[in-house]
Amino acid sequence: MIRNLLVITGVGFVLAIIGVGGAVALVGDDVKRHDWIWVASEGPMGDGSIRFERGEVDPEVTRTLAWTGGDQLSLMMPGQVVYRQGDEAGVTITGPRAMVDRVRLRDGRLSLEDYDEDEDERGYIRWSRNGIQAWSATEAVKVVVTAPSVTRFDTGADGDLSIRDYDQPRLEVTINGSGDVRARGRTESLALTLNGAGDAELDDLVVTDARVSLTGRGDVRVGPTGRADIDVSGRGDVTLTRTPSQLEQSVTGWGEVDQD
Repeated sequence: MIRNLLVITGVGFVLAIIGVGGAVALVGDDVKRHDWIWVASEGPMGDGSIRFERGEVDPEVTRTLAWTGGDQLSLMMPGQVVYRQGDEAGVTITGPRAMVDRVRLRDGRLSLEDYDEDEDERGYIRWSRNGIQAWSATEAVKVVVTAPSVTRFDTGADGDLSIRDYDQPRLEVTINGSGDVRARGRTESLALTLNGAGDAELDDLVVTDARVSLTGRGDVRVGPTGRADIDVSGRGDVTLTRTPSQLEQSVTGWGEVDQD
């Protein structure tokens, strides 16, 4: 909730403060010298309200994890994850110390230990000489994974996954929930399953054959040049950014299959 409401309520909150009683003139010099930071969190009664208080941002740290690699990577945590295909496997995590220290990688599964959405999705608003910025604590977590042969990816949280420099005969992506996936590279065979409200931007991926199953209200962009099998159920949209040589499609509900 914090992630969705920060920009709407947080910036309005700060603008209201600086507009009361000529506050700009009173605090302008202090803001030039020191950042003003507010912490936004769920209200004490759990009623959907947001509480603001002056606070500090956790220091940013970097941590590395040993990983021998494998053929599957599961993203079960919020944050931004980048996968790069490379010969030497490893994981680098950057972000607020309180979050970074709790990231775990077991059997190809990335997770945040003891994750509690109400507690961990606090947000921050910084007012400085450069303007007003708003972000959530989990949004600030960035994970870079390098491995040579991952071919299966799945997300089960609202994190963002970016797949870069991919070059394998096949690629399998499963999105459950509201996570977003982007991919760049090439593959002969793509299998994409999207359940929920996530987005898959795969138009920078050179694909021969693609099988897409979309349930819910997510959006998919993909550009197969060979065979395309598309199954849409719900309100989701699939956009074909290249013209496949063979197209089989089934649409149930308000969804659509379009071609650029």
